[in-house]
Formats: sequence, C-alpha cells, structure tokens
Amino acid sequence: RDAGSMLAALMCAISAHVADKLSRDEPNFSASRWMHTGLNIAVTAVIVLALSFLMYVLRILIVTVDVFSFKSVQDPHIPYATESWNILQALLRKASTTVERGLLVLLTMVACMVPAFIWDYVALGSGFEILRMQLPHILVVCTVLRVFVAAAAVTDKCCRVPALINSLSFGPGMERERKNLVEYILHSDAGFYVCDVRVTLGMVTKFVYVWCIIIFGFIRQELTTRG
Repeated sequence: RDAGSMLAALMCAISAHVADKLSRDEPNFSASRWMHTGLNIAVTAVIVLALSFLMYVLRILIVTVDVFSFKSVQDPHIPYATESWNILQALLRKASTTVERGLLVLLTMVACMVPAFIWDYVALGSGFEILRMQLPHILVVCTVLRVFVAAAAVTDKCCRVPALINSLSFGPGMERERKNLVEYILHSDAGFYVCDVRVTLGMVTKFVYVWCIIIFGFIRQELTTRG
C-alpha cells in the first residue's frame, strides 16, 4: 500500500511537470527547457525514492512494536517482556539515529518550500498559475508530512504499551513486578527520535498548523492590499 501510494505520488508529480510545460503558450520548446523538466522529474523521483525507503523503515518499527504487544498478551512473562523491551528500545534508537539526518533534511526542505510558495504568489499574483507550477512540489510536501506522521505513529504505539502491560495478568503475587515493569517502560521514553527530540503526532500537527496560519495570514494580507 505504501509503495503504491508513493508510486502514485511520483506519477502525479511527473504528470504535473509535463502538463505545466505543455500548457504554456510556446510552440517550440528548446532542448534546455526539456532538460530542465527532466532534471525536475529526476530530483522528484530521487526524493520519492528516499521517502519510500524511510516509510519502509518506519513500517517495520511499527510492526515490531505490535509484535512485542502481541507476544506480551499471548505469553505474559515479566523477564521475557523486560528483555524484549530492551531489545526493542535498542532497535528504535539505532533506526532513529540511522535515518534522522535524512528526515531532518526533508523537514528543512519542507520548511523552505513554504516561503518559496509565498514568494511565487507575490511574483505571479495568480492563484491558478501558482497551483499549476507548484503542484509537483505540493505533492512532495504532502508525502514528507505522511512520513513524519508514520514516525509519530511509532512513538504513539510505544506510549500505549504501559497501559497494555498494566492490564495483563502475570500470575498471583506478581502485582509489584508488573508495576515495576510498567514504570520501567513508561520512564524509558521509547519512540522515534530525530536529533534526540521525540517525534509525536502533536509536534507534526503543530508544525503544519503554524505554517498554515502563516500562509493564510500572508495571503489574506496580500488580498487585502491588492483589493
């Protein structure tokens, strides 16, 4: 499903690039213009390929947390759960440190695209023209945000594990050990990290919310000035 959605985003971006070139009132396109279009398509393809790899890694982490929860329910055993949680924490930390630079670059790219959209709006002054030109980049931005939502889903699943462990029965007289395990998992702060910052769905939502306020505020001010 993820591969299909990434492929669909790539095909839509390529179609938007080609449609933008063909829709211009220029009877003949020079070789340099087609090379520019080909370069844009190549860059978009590389970004989508990187996003596909990151999404694949994040899906594996999500499934790993689900497997830990499933095995804890099927065979509730505190020493095994403690050992498995330590391995899961190490896996999450290793995966986070491996791909965090790529995610940081993508986040920076998205943050720089927003001022670029605003600058295009000021320069062109036509909403349809901007949408036609920036549609491939908008698709890439949406795909990047989808990857960050998947990263936040890893943290959210880890946050639900203590409640699940607390609801299990490990046998008579094991309430204190179960409480210690729940507190250990709770205070371990497991999840997906980018530069030692825990990625949560609230952070992603706030990021999108702030930039939406900036964009709509600027567009409203620009429309008021022109009106």
